[in-house]
Amino acid sequence: MDNEHHEHIHPKSTETIMVFEKSFLKTALLTFMFLVVVEFLSYYGFFRNVPDFFSRYGFYIIFLIIGILINAMAVWHIKAYQHSYSHMSGMMIGMTIGMTSGFTIGLVVGATNGMFIGSLAGLIIGMMVGSYVGNCCGIMGAMEGMMAGLMGGIMGAMTSIMTLNDNLKIFIPILIISMAIILFGLIVMIYQEEIRKKADIEYKGFDFLPFITVNFIISISLTFLMVYGPRSFLFG
Repeated sequence: MDNEHHEHIHPKSTETIMVFEKSFLKTALLTFMFLVVVEFLSYYGFFRNVPDFFSRYGFYIIFLIIGILINAMAVWHIKAYQHSYSHMSGMMIGMTIGMTSGFTIGLVVGATNGMFIGSLAGLIIGMMVGSYVGNCCGIMGAMEGMMAGLMGGIMGAMTSIMTLNDNLKIFIPILIISMAIILFGLIVMIYQEEIRKKADIEYKGFDFLPFITVNFIISISLTFLMVYGPRSFLFG
């Protein structure tokens, strides 16, 4: 997981793909377990005295972790290769991840804090992540990522408010699953359009410690925002 060395791989090698995906799955599992443990420790350390904590926030924190993880693993896939993508692929990468990350955060935070805070959290994270992954092809992809993050963050929070009294807790899992399917399609597209067509790709891996640290900071910051942050009058 912690791969400092660079190596050149043949992108059509099944063995290479399997090694890569096993590393991916191991990283995903360890990160998920770590974030769950962090949330439990946070409850006993900070949130134990919050009235009705699990009934008010438990459901949304679960999908916050899932949403952060699926977007983070898509970023992991993209950044694991020392590779400059074409403008078309870079724009698609920035747009997709900017939208999914912004929408996911806006959706979950909006469900607990309202339109303003949900939109703010969604657009900030969506624009940052979208521009980070979109810059694999230069400024064009970065701009596409920022625009998608802006729109996705606002739309996610708006969706929560619009469905607040209309099966929101059913709709959130459906949307998160839909995001996962879209991100899986993006990963397949990257492999088919960029990796498989190259004779030689430099695989550099993705350092585990910085990866899990960023996920920790985002998840715990958003949890505190959801519990202690400002909220709309709709939530009392």
